[in-house]
Amino acid sequence: MEQELDYLEGRVVALIARIHELENQNGRFAEVLAQTMKENAEMKFALEETRHRVAALMTRLPQEDAE
Repeated sequence: MEQELDYLEGRVVALIARIHELENQNGRFAEVLAQTMKENAEMKFALEETRHRVAALMTRLPQEDAE
């Protein structure tokens, strides 16, 4: 019985350690995700701004006469 309790105690300690590792890893993943989402939003903004600038430039181009 004592041996089984020692084994179970060792397993619980190992599980607790693994939980802490996973929590730390999850925190790092959350940080990376947040940074990536920020960069994605910035890129979308830049792309939309570029689209507007191109559209504005296209309106300034001379129009061909329709014959």
